[in-house]
Amino acid sequence: MTGKDLLSIAVRIESAGFSYYSKLAGKTTGSLKSLFEELAQQEREHMKRFEELMRKYEADENFATWQNEEVLGYAEQYAKAFIFPELEKEEQEVPETIVAALRRAIEVEKDSIIYYNEIKSVVPDSKAVEEILREEKEHLRKLSEKLLSEDISMFSEGSMI
Repeated sequence: MTGKDLLSIAVRIESAGFSYYSKLAGKTTGSLKSLFEELAQQEREHMKRFEELMRKYEADENFATWQNEEVLGYAEQYAKAFIFPELEKEEQEVPETIVAALRRAIEVEKDSIIYYNEIKSVVPDSKAVEEILREEKEHLRKLSEKLLSEDISMFSEGSMI
């Protein structure tokens, strides 16, 4: 796995996030709909920024073929064990309950944060990855707040979307 491969995974993560939040926005109303629309738009922007990084360093042979067994091995195994299974779930239908949908979103945001923390040491422009990381942490905060909010607390675990 190369530095370019790591960014390809990041693009896939953000693309799946955009799709998931768009689906949720289509099934919800009110403040939940607004939150999911906002998150979908931000995931699309993150995807574009990772694609720009890939294009920027495409000609850099060191980056395209860069190998650090410790970082790459860890990132690759983490992606296979935690991120890809979640992406496959996201590509299917969204959960049927609000609480389950929020919990899945929180898990994916946490996994993204862990993954991006690892790859920022590989990317020559780590500031771009750090900015996305800050935004992902903000997503996690917003989703966690929504899960704990009074809006959601009136819904039982089985409340349908």
